[in-house]
Amino acid sequence: FQKTVRLLKSMIWTGEPDKESKQTSIAKKVLVALSIGLLSRAFPQTMFWGEGSLQCVLDGQCTAFAATSHGLPAMLTQAAMVCPNSPYGSALEALQVGLAKFAAITLASAGKFPGGIIFPLMANGAILANSILLGLSPVLSPATSSLLSPATVMAFMAASLTSITRTPLATVLILALTASGLTPLSALLPGVLLASYSSVWISDWMSQ
Repeated sequence: FQKTVRLLKSMIWTGEPDKESKQTSIAKKVLVALSIGLLSRAFPQTMFWGEGSLQCVLDGQCTAFAATSHGLPAMLTQAAMVCPNSPYGSALEALQVGLAKFAAITLASAGKFPGGIIFPLMANGAILANSILLGLSPVLSPATSSLLSPATVMAFMAASLTSITRTPLATVLILALTASGLTPLSALLPGVLLASYSSVWISDWMSQ
């Protein structure tokens, strides 16, 4: 992620910041914003609004995007490659949304737009987790799936964030404090801790 952002920044912001005119800087930001807008037209799921859209992300769109507090009108989702108002039909659909979301986060970071990456990255982890769960669904029993699904989603949310921010303990605390009161944290947190610290180690190993 960080290498991709640095590469895009070197391509977008080619001149020295002090010598670049304000008009040039604004024009570049507009082009980046248009790129993100075109991406969101094909994948409206990339327009994630935090808590308002969180349930839709966590349950693999079993909660329709239109039913959330920040849902979009039908006219803005007509060109969607993956319908945001119905559950993912396959692992490939979820994977497409996850990759599009990752691209949107990367472009926004490279374009120097204000805002953090913490919750967008965790949301992206949940989308990728749903892709894997859908791929494994033919071999999972309903009983196994009922426990494995929340564990996998939380683990991927933690791993997606800690692999970039290197903050495993803080990530686990964020997930624990923002979880629903019905969430069986005692059963889920060991896997989340393992995923958090493992992702930091793997990320460090890959960057060597």
